[in-house]
This record gives sequence, C-alpha cells and structure tokens, in this order.
Amino acid sequence: MPSPLLDFFDRIYVINLPERVDRREQMRDELASIGIALDHPKLRIMHGQWSESANGFASLGVYGNFMSHLRILREVHAEGSGPVWIMEDDAIFRRQLRDPGVQARIVERLRGDAWDLCYLGHGLPPARLRQLPEGLLAPLPSDQEFTWAHCYGVSARCIGPLLAYLEETLVHPPGHPRGGRMYIDGALNMFRRLHPGIVTWVSSPNLSSQRGTTSNLSQRRPYDDVAWLQPVVSRLRGLRDEAWRRGLLG
Repeated sequence: MPSPLLDFFDRIYVINLPERVDRREQMRDELASIGIALDHPKLRIMHGQWSESANGFASLGVYGNFMSHLRILREVHAEGSGPVWIMEDDAIFRRQLRDPGVQARIVERLRGDAWDLCYLGHGLPPARLRQLPEGLLAPLPSDQEFTWAHCYGVSARCIGPLLAYLEETLVHPPGHPRGGRMYIDGALNMFRRLHPGIVTWVSSPNLSSQRGTTSNLSQRRPYDDVAWLQPVVSRLRGLRDEAWRRGLLG
C-alpha cells in the first residue's frame, strides 16, 4: 500500500556519505518497511561531503553534517517546493509506522493544522512525552530543547526563515548569543528559541531513533577498532535496534 507520508511530502531527503554504502543499503530496507522505495522520484540522496577544514565547527564531521542539512534547504528553497522530510542514513522507525493508518493520522494532522517543524525522531525521554498532550503528534514549547536532528519535517512556510537563520550562524563564531557554527540539532533548538512563533510538533511516542552503528560525528569507542569483536558488536547493536522498533526500549 502506498505510504501516506510519501504522498504528503514534496521531497524526502536522505543524507549519506558516498563511502557509507552499508548505511545506504540499511536505509533502503528501513524505508521499504514503511512503504517508501529508495529510488522513488520524490526521494533524493544528499551526499555528505568532507572538508579539509572544520571551519570553526567542533569537527570535520559536525561541519559536513551541518552543511548537508543546509544544502537541502537551499535546494528546496530554490525550487520553491515544500514541505520536505529530512533524515540521516542511520534513522530507524518504530514498527507502528509501518501501519498506513498511523501514517494517515499523522498526515491528517499535518494537513489540518498550521505547523513549521515536525520531529518524527527526537531525543525527548518518555517521561517528558507523557507530560505533553496525547496523540501521535504533540506540540512542543519553543524553549524545550532536545538532541537529534536525524528525522524531521519542515513546512513550506518555514523553509525560508530556517534557511536564513542557518546561513546566519555560519557568519557567527562559536558561542555567539544568536548561535554560531553549531551541531545541527543545536542550531534548530536555537532557531526555535529565537522564533517563539515557530510551531513545533514531536511524535509521541518517538517514531524514529538512530541505528546502533559507528558515527562520523562522534569519537569511536575502543571496541569499534577490535576486528574480532565486530561480529558480536554488530549483532548486539542489531538486537538493540529491533527491540527499539518493537517498543521494548524507550
């Protein structure tokens, strides 16, 4: 059955480094589980790019990740399209998102109410979500911050202001009161804080987490470089991911 989410968004982007073929293949399977083909005309791969300089960001990876999100917004803004769904190639989805009925309920809300940002994946703990109004999508105050920007939607009306703000942060030094050269999730939090009129929704429960794989943004753990441990580590990470998909982990 066609995916209501695929029908709703003008564009769906997946950020992927060209050399991370493993993640691209995993993302193909993950998207297929919710009714979206990686080669669908609406879906575009945004290849992340490495730079020789971190340009004032915390690391080369943080800079490259930020620029990938920024390039997507530049492209969407230039084409005059929207809304857009942006995700990184380590996104995984709750099993309930495989239900077209659940997707249809999300789309009904997105079509029916004004919104700017919609996080289908976020770092809000279950205890915090229980304090929000019940429903698959819940409104979030502008001063409520969280980590992760691996799976979120941007409305057509928000693309221009968000793009302008992210461009502004490239001019500012780190630590600037309006934000400067930050992790992308930090920049999105700052954008919401500086623009309290921005309407933000979050999925409740959280419908997307990050796959348990090595990251290009954070330091590798000691066991990531022990060759004989990799099959065991990979298996344990896979079990953790499946437990999360089934709702056994928060």
